[in-house]
Amino acid sequence: GHSVYKFFSEHRYAEAFLHGQVLFRSLAYFRDIEDAVRGDEYEGTSKFLPEGGLVVHNQTQNTTQTLPMAFESSVRAHEIFAYCTSLALSGAIAREFQSVTCVEMRNVRVFCQRIRSAIPPAATFRARPVEYYSETQDCSPRWALPDDIAASKLERWACQDEYRFLFSVTDALGFESVDVRLASRKQRPAPKPDEHIDYPLSIGSLEDICVVYDCRTL
Repeated sequence: GHSVYKFFSEHRYAEAFLHGQVLFRSLAYFRDIEDAVRGDEYEGTSKFLPEGGLVVHNQTQNTTQTLPMAFESSVRAHEIFAYCTSLALSGAIAREFQSVTCVEMRNVRVFCQRIRSAIPPAATFRARPVEYYSETQDCSPRWALPDDIAASKLERWACQDEYRFLFSVTDALGFESVDVRLASRKQRPAPKPDEHIDYPLSIGSLEDICVVYDCRTL
């Protein structure tokens, strides 16, 4: 019962979308690209860094210590594919993404049905708004839920008001399909280009559920 909006930097991309060409990309792509607007080194990762440091309990030695490290839980980012839209028809978002055209999808349910018809029957599919969180916020139970991690971002991205369509053809969205670790990042991790996977779908014309806007009018 709500619309979502896709912003395009070129008219030809919007035209291709209206004809049903929908390009999903692996979360690993968004994790690694060095683009201030689209690139997020914590894409596909839930970060928990409480104020004062992370308190770790050693049950074997019955000791407690505070570490200047974060608890991170990461999905298999090369196996989860995302199509990113926004819940806001916003001139600010259009300018941030240097967009010329915006397409409003007025029937998300139908869009989801057409995606489902184009992906393998056994694939896991999700469509949901992105949740924005503070790194000091308790990460339970999100750390164990890949579909929650794939649809969450640190609060500094909240202005994008994102809504995501996600799928995986493996069990990468299944419970506890995650890698957990303690981390203290000094710099952005090295990219893994072999994990940058495109998954184009052809889902048929979308002109019946879409409206096109010129971003100059927003």
